[in-house]
Amino acid sequence: MPESPQLHVIIVGAGLAGLTAALILAPHHRVTVYERGGPDVATGGQGIIVAPNGVKILQGIGFEPARAGAVPIRGIRTYGRDGVLLEDVDMDLKQRFGADSWAIKRGDFRGVLGQMVAEAAKGEGMVEIVYGSGVVGVECDRGVVELEGGEKVKGDVVIVADGVHSRLRNTILKSNEYKAKKTGLTCYRIAVSTEDASVALGDLPPPHWWDPSNSQNNSALIFADDGSPRFITAYPIRNAEMFNLSCILRTDESTKTTAESWHADGDRNEMIETFSDFGEQVKRILSAATEVKVWELQDLEPLPTWTSGRVMLIGDAAHAMSPLQGQGANMSIEDAESLRLLTPDTRPEDVLELLKLAESVRRPRTAQVLAQTRASHSKFATVGERLTANLDFNCGYDGIHDALARQKAAAK
Repeated sequence: MPESPQLHVIIVGAGLAGLTAALILAPHHRVTVYERGGPDVATGGQGIIVAPNGVKILQGIGFEPARAGAVPIRGIRTYGRDGVLLEDVDMDLKQRFGADSWAIKRGDFRGVLGQMVAEAAKGEGMVEIVYGSGVVGVECDRGVVELEGGEKVKGDVVIVADGVHSRLRNTILKSNEYKAKKTGLTCYRIAVSTEDASVALGDLPPPHWWDPSNSQNNSALIFADDGSPRFITAYPIRNAEMFNLSCILRTDESTKTTAESWHADGDRNEMIETFSDFGEQVKRILSAATEVKVWELQDLEPLPTWTSGRVMLIGDAAHAMSPLQGQGANMSIEDAESLRLLTPDTRPEDVLELLKLAESVRRPRTAQVLAQTRASHSKFATVGERLTANLDFNCGYDGIHDALARQKAAAK
């Protein structure tokens, strides 16, 4: 263990952003993560894409993709609802950006991050996760958090990573104005095993985008292609033993459950009916899902600041966005990596300036990614085009130190 960790860092939330931040900070500082849920909170079976900008950061902290059953994704294919291949784009990610994308089952991803934190606690790191202990208040100038039971804990730094419906965002901003808002899109999220799909398909062959002899580590975008705002994103997860399917449509109706949770139960029959004209193969695969979740896609207007005193927002609490560019989780990973600025020799009196420095890179970058993502909401037919068009900006990010060097060079 470090002889004298310089800072006590409190992290609010044990999601992807919070756990990655803990792993970035644990080698040099004492880290306490407070999570109001349990170790298995919101770990549904659905998938997530980690792009090269996120992959390189994870590799840098020792994340082993095989532990999470990650599947390399090297291209995008688009299909009509009749299953006919329309476009095949090899993104050549590893050569261009130094890493492939990974497709990972969300629960597996979070589980491995949690295991890594536990391993760090047994090794050199001074880190712990306190489950079942939500944070309900924060004193930004003092770095003091209040737990649900009334206990108060002081840190030198407080990192707020408590998600899209953050309890603490308004305190940091000193305003009730900033809340996530509907995008008008709804997503049914399922994961189907290859075994269950094979049984459901019966005597039908698998669709081209599923067939292992054809899929070749690609993500598929299947469009309604009839002018209606519906499409399905599909990609392999868990060592290609499962497929994630995100079935997205435009909807005007809202329910409290879907507005407040990305882990609400969905109506299987309604999902199948909505995409019934995508062919018998798709209908049977959708029917094979053991769990259906529905997620009302929301995003957050760019915030005027992420920091107040010793406190900084990261992840969805700072910049929630829809998954249409596949960059939401990657932005959270990048946020966590920016905390490398809290070096081993950082003094408590240095914290405010360093958090502001991290924000100077992170806030404008995420605002641009949000703008690009919103541009795809009304133009479904160009989703694949937009994903590839924004690759250099999205995937070319090489961490906080490189970003600051570029920022400095541009100012000359």
